[in-house]
Amino acid sequence: MKTKRFIVWLLAVLMIAPAAVSCSSGTENASGETEQAAPDTPVPDASSEAAEPEANENLDANGYLKDALPELDFGGEDIGVLFWSDVENAEFEVEELTGEIVNDAIYQRNIDVEDRLNVKYVWIGTPGNNGSKDKYVAVAQASVQAGDGAYDIYAAYSRTIGASVVNNLTRTLQDSQYIDYEKPWWPDNLLEESMIHDRLYFVSGDISTNVLHMMYCIYYNKQLLEDYNLPTPTDMVFEGTWTVDKLVELTSDAYTDLNGNGRQDIDDRFGFTLVDFHNDAFYTGSGLKLVEKDPDAILKISDDFYSEKAVDLLGKIGPWEQTDTVYQQSDYELPFTEGRALFNVNRAHYASKALRDSELTYGILPVPKYDENQQNYRTVMGNPVTLYAVSRDSAHPEIDEAVLECMASEAYRLTTPAIFENNMKKKYSIDDVNAQMYDIVRETVSFELGRFFNQYLSDITDIYFHAVTSNNQDWASTSQKNRKVLDKQISKLVEKIMKNEEMDG
Repeated sequence: MKTKRFIVWLLAVLMIAPAAVSCSSGTENASGETEQAAPDTPVPDASSEAAEPEANENLDANGYLKDALPELDFGGEDIGVLFWSDVENAEFEVEELTGEIVNDAIYQRNIDVEDRLNVKYVWIGTPGNNGSKDKYVAVAQASVQAGDGAYDIYAAYSRTIGASVVNNLTRTLQDSQYIDYEKPWWPDNLLEESMIHDRLYFVSGDISTNVLHMMYCIYYNKQLLEDYNLPTPTDMVFEGTWTVDKLVELTSDAYTDLNGNGRQDIDDRFGFTLVDFHNDAFYTGSGLKLVEKDPDAILKISDDFYSEKAVDLLGKIGPWEQTDTVYQQSDYELPFTEGRALFNVNRAHYASKALRDSELTYGILPVPKYDENQQNYRTVMGNPVTLYAVSRDSAHPEIDEAVLECMASEAYRLTTPAIFENNMKKKYSIDDVNAQMYDIVRETVSFELGRFFNQYLSDITDIYFHAVTSNNQDWASTSQKNRKVLDKQISKLVEKIMKNEEMDG
């Protein structure tokens, strides 16, 4: 269903990329990322002439799918957006055009939403990252308790929205008259993964620039692969053979003590580099979940967490990460950035922030699958993504829902292509498989509720990656020790959320 739309999307990006480059000037923004197309989307042959697109009233002038919103006029209504002011990459209020591609796309997105719906954004920033979740929630809660209706939409760090849901600050969105979850700006698995029973409390996707920035992928050094006579990993991706075992195999003999001091340090050459919490990417990438739905669609701790597969994954990557070929320190990016590492796992904005002006010739891959029997690749997002919700205190939730749909739709046509172009400009071309790799990463992004409600579940994401980094090979025992507490916590979490709804009728 969405594959056809994504093909249209990719062709549109290819058509507008030169124009986007020519319109930019000045210093490139350090926000960068990807695009949206299905994993099996073919990249057009550069040698063939592009066919003239047929006129289609559902597409705009650049070939992008348009939304199905009717003509709406909300009479200049103010839309108060409480956003997290300590966000890592630009996403919300932009005051003027600067000639920088991403800045200007965000500015135009906001103008288009205001013009189309006849509304006026009122941006209110407050800290809300991982260290300031409680502060953000307190600000929102004070407004709800006072009944002042100051905020209509919450745009917050992922776990902050999780806390807002628990504290009964958000409305449900599954039955919105304006949000069309079939449209490509809303990820396919948003409803499947993010609903609690039959209720959806937040949305995200193209509406958040930071979803694109925070997708995890694997970077590889093309020249080093050639120097080591190693096979091309993108071929493995297409063949379905890009697995954890293959990554371990390719990197195992890559360590070189370049400075000859007899010990591993930052100046050596490595097979792989990462920081400890990036091991989340392997857990999710292996198709393992933290929480899942029981037969009644109520959340429970996933059976994956206690499974033999989780034990086996730890058995693959735990010992490997103890070897010299894997560098796992806070400065883990440096060896790869300087061309001294074969592979690096990182968020997608690494390309624009550290590699944009680099002479390094690099490629991009999805995080490897657990084994060849796993059907799809799966992409975890870093926690600093934005989730959007409608305030329980809003006097006009239907207007807010129209704003969310319009904002996501405009972002799909404006900010997503701009971010992708900004991130990949030096490397992207019509026959570059990097484009197809990004398609796979984008299409397989995960909205894992266990991550968003992590603080209510004994920091469940940390339990596994700490076992990996400590090379704890008794995961079966470790996970079972946590089982009773985790089961009790998730039952309490769901009960609290359901009780909130009952109290509000």
